[in-house]
Formats: sequence, structure tokens, C-alpha cells
Amino acid sequence: MQQRRYMNNVDDLVHSTSLESVLSAYGKLLPKSSSGEHRMDCVFNEACSESTYGQLSIDQNSKARLIYCHSCGVRGNLLTLIHGLETGRPPAGGRLKGDEFLAASKRLQNLSDSSGQQQTRNRTPESKPAADKPVEKNVPLRVHEKEAARKIEDLYKDLVTDLSVMPPNTASYFRQRPWLTPEVCEKWGVGYVPKNGRSLFKRYVVYTHRDQRDNVLSYSGRDAGFPAKWEKWIADGRPEGKQPTKHKFVSGYKRGLELYGQQSKRLQEPRLVESLKKRGLVICEGPNDVIRLDCLGVCAVGLCTNKATSEQIEKTAAFSKQVANSRVVLMHDNEPEGIEGFKPLAWELMQRGLSVQIGWPNDPVFLGKQPEDISVKDLDEIDRHLGVQD
Repeated sequence: MQQRRYMNNVDDLVHSTSLESVLSAYGKLLPKSSSGEHRMDCVFNEACSESTYGQLSIDQNSKARLIYCHSCGVRGNLLTLIHGLETGRPPAGGRLKGDEFLAASKRLQNLSDSSGQQQTRNRTPESKPAADKPVEKNVPLRVHEKEAARKIEDLYKDLVTDLSVMPPNTASYFRQRPWLTPEVCEKWGVGYVPKNGRSLFKRYVVYTHRDQRDNVLSYSGRDAGFPAKWEKWIADGRPEGKQPTKHKFVSGYKRGLELYGQQSKRLQEPRLVESLKKRGLVICEGPNDVIRLDCLGVCAVGLCTNKATSEQIEKTAAFSKQVANSRVVLMHDNEPEGIEGFKPLAWELMQRGLSVQIGWPNDPVFLGKQPEDISVKDLDEIDRHLGVQD
């Protein structure tokens, strides 16, 4: 009788928990409406992303939020979905039982408690349901609607890392960052596109941007000659319409939906798992910051700006809870603009119950530095500041 009562309580919890609150907790895109069928990437089997039928469908009209993957065939309800989001695999034996059921039920209870507390904080007498807004999503370049974008899906294979064939300002860009070795560049998909190369990124330093499943979502091009162009533009009186551009992305790419370095397999690398245990998840601004910290054995992800979007905040919170015991370290560019840009992020993450630390020690030697400038000696001092113990 006690077991039956427990099962009924779990069923009631499943019925009373919204799909939106679950997906939001894991940094997933939300449904366009609260009814009908919601489609998302399969959370049980990465191979499903390669299938034409690899989408997971969720019936929001059913109380249990019944789910079905059209590729791997996993069936279940909201509790099964939570198990997949937590573990990345299907239930053993095809259905939730035993320890798997208890773990998913406990997580559902925690999500329900967090959702209720948040609703209580946000409720006001004038509160009205928020209007549905279109859900934005970046798609892998291989299935992009534009042919030009599909053609450069494998551009990372053509990137040049030989300094002898680069223009002087581009070669200087790499020499100033000696940790951008050919091996590191190959790992991250970084390099130079020569003038006879393909795509709109000719003569740019290119960075590859990937999703959590390691699919290429976009490239960003950085003009190594930007500093000189900017100074000239200032000297010319800031002529309208001629302001130089530092970065460019594939058309239509919404960088505010992603985190640079967010690949699941990367976050599972043993050396980075160790860093996550010691320090927490480090958040910084640009790709170079993420790559430099990675070279030092520090697990970081980047915003590609100094101001986080709501989507990046949710994804950061979800990642931190999943892999870093809800701990976050903020490593903004240590100058006024970077500090101001990260203040709202710190507040939002603390509101979500995360432990937030500022990575920079209160020492004048670190003023004006960026994470990509950090040396081994600097990291030792930063770790002491964070209280990291070997």
C-alpha cells in the first residue's frame, strides 16, 4: 500500500510539472505553445541526430507528457525524459525501474520545488500569462536552408596554420598567442582562410562554432587587421557607414543561443572533469579565452560577447548543475566594460541558486588582463584566490 501511494504521488507530480520548467532547467529550447506536439533532439542516443527521423516528439496534451523518439524508439513520459536529460541514455530494459526510477523521481521533485519557489517570487496581483513567442534555434550547417552555408560545413578542414603563408598582421596575431599551436588549432577548428580560399571568410582568422552534439553551427571570422583599421577610422573622424567590423558570422546564426566550447564530449574529458570538480564552470567572453584556459586544463565556455542573453544564462545554469556541482567562476575581461557586462550575469546565476565567484584576484597586476593573457603563474594565483586545493 505504501508503494502504491508513492507511485500515485509521483504521477501527481508528473501531471503538475510543466514541460517548460523541465526544459528550462536543462537549457533546452522551449515549446512554441503549451499544447500540441513539441519536437526536440533525442536525449537518449546521440546517433539519432544523424537520422532523418531523429526528433523526439512530446505530446503536451497528455497529462504524463508522453514521449517517443522516431529513430531509436524510446517511449515513456516526463519522468523518462528527465532520465534522458540527466544521463544521456535510455532506461535499462526499456523502462524506468528501481534506482533509475527513484533518481528521476527525486530530480522531478527538486525541479517542482524550484519551479514553485520561482513562481512565488515572481507572482504579482497584475501578473498575466506571457504571450507565446517564436522559439529560435540554430541548425547545423549541413542542413542549413541556404546552399552557400551548407557548402562550408567542412571549412574547418581547409584552415591554414602555417605562419609563413599568412599576411604579416595575421601571422603576428598567431605569434602573439603562442598557445595557438597547429595541434590546438586543429582541435578547435581555428586557422586562416587565404585569399584563394572559399567562403566569405577569405583573409580572416576563423573559429569553428559547434553545438552540444559537436555539429558545426557556424564560423566566425576575426579581422587580424582590425586594430589598424579602427585607429584609421577614428583619425578620419568616424565617417558614417565606414566603421570597420571586427567579427563576422554565417548569415542567420544567433550566437546568443549558444556557448562556445559547449560540446558534451569536451565537458566529459577527464582533465576538464577534474577542473570542474576543483573550480566549477568558468564563464568568459571570447573563443581565445576559452581555448587558452583549455590549454591550461581549465574548463571554460564563452559567451562571444560581454553580455549574456537569457538563453545563455539558462544554458550556463543547466551546465553548472549537471557537471560542476552548481559552481560558476566568472572570468570577464578585467576592465570596466567587461566588469559591467558581467554584473547582470552574476546576479541572474545567483538567483538560480548557483555559487558564483569572480576569478580575478584583487591585485593590480591583473587589472586590464583578459583570460587569454593568463600564464601558468597567473593561474596558480587565481587558484589560490578561488581556494582551489589539489
